[in-house]
Amino acid sequence: MMHTQPNAETMNLIAVGVNHKTAPIEIREQLWLSIPESKQLLTSLVEGGIVAEAVVISTCNRTELFAVPKLVEADADFFKRFLIEHKGARKEVKTEHFFSLFACGAAKHFFEVAAATDSMIIGDAQILGQVKDAYRLAAEAGATGTVLNHLCHAAFAASKRVRSETELTDGAVSISYAAVELARKIFSDLSSKHILIIGAGETAELAAKHLIDKNAAQISITNRTPENAVALSERLNTACGIVPFAAFAAELHKFDIVISAVSNAGTVVSAAELDAAMRLRQNKAMLVLDIGLPRNIDPNAAELYNVFLKDIDDLNIIVGKNLERRRAELPKVAVIVEEELIAFERWHHALQAVPTIKQLQEKFNEIKTTELEKLKGRVSGETYLQMELFADRLIKKILHYPMQNLKLQTGVEQDLVGKLSLIRSIFNLEE
Repeated sequence: MMHTQPNAETMNLIAVGVNHKTAPIEIREQLWLSIPESKQLLTSLVEGGIVAEAVVISTCNRTELFAVPKLVEADADFFKRFLIEHKGARKEVKTEHFFSLFACGAAKHFFEVAAATDSMIIGDAQILGQVKDAYRLAAEAGATGTVLNHLCHAAFAASKRVRSETELTDGAVSISYAAVELARKIFSDLSSKHILIIGAGETAELAAKHLIDKNAAQISITNRTPENAVALSERLNTACGIVPFAAFAAELHKFDIVISAVSNAGTVVSAAELDAAMRLRQNKAMLVLDIGLPRNIDPNAAELYNVFLKDIDDLNIIVGKNLERRRAELPKVAVIVEEELIAFERWHHALQAVPTIKQLQEKFNEIKTTELEKLKGRVSGETYLQMELFADRLIKKILHYPMQNLKLQTGVEQDLVGKLSLIRSIFNLEE
């Protein structure tokens, strides 16, 4: 037999899940949820009467469920098993792969996820959007309510503060983004620069997307398989020039920036080819970014006049420095998260007073109604109305200070629990 929680207003927030800290990628893959699977999970929890509210965040680095249980039986282990069963992953995933957090600990974790301090890459720019998508999905599934609505919006506010008050998300922390940031430092306006991307794989695509984000407008692509170059151009949803792979070396002189991102190819551009290109450019500066592995550009090209050649090691130095700067911002972020978490806790503590306040008002209104009924027919209608208005004003004044005191956000839950217990005892209110 299933039993419901006695008080839905009390914060009984549970968070369970796997992430990059608790489980390897092969385990995380087993629990990854597509959008339809996330919707189905939330619907099952809500319509099954298991939870009052729930939000699930599922990315390549985490699958985490935040729930306000409705059933006493719905504890952390229950939700771990539920996730495993939902994905049919009993053979691969064990409850030991999960973390468990409760109440304020669960709320704090949600804040840290949204603020990108719990990400594999500190300050990950994508995670806030992913958390917002998770919240939107839960809201559409009818799985959010008083607690999680407030928690999500409070976390979004904290994340906004982190982005405006700290430098946690500043600086490139991926090779492709570091390459583009370096290009922007050398050529401040990328919109007027002619750019060649050698390769059409994932790294090349990321570099192209970052370039477009930085207003690059004259991008050409070359690839051994021309169909892949065309497909990349279409995915980028922008007009890119397609240069035949067999002919690109002869056209190098047309480009201000060359980014090579070809895997397992070895040397793609020789120093002699770059030397010939520079002669045609009349030694006008060229930035060459080699993000292929192994290296695509002959290292001797670095000796050429006005050729600025940077490889993965050079870019990794930039990434490393940026990560150090981000880590140095963590204490500032912790202060912001703590402030916003305290505000959330105070809001929730005050929320616990709502049922008592309502019952207190109802109790006094019942007494008023009972006593006035005894006078009905014994006084004129006008006098009765005045007595009713007087009773309302009297009740309002009597209850003003008790209600104000109950709503006072001290931040100490024990204080509020004690006050509620005393009020309920004095006025004989039902639990």
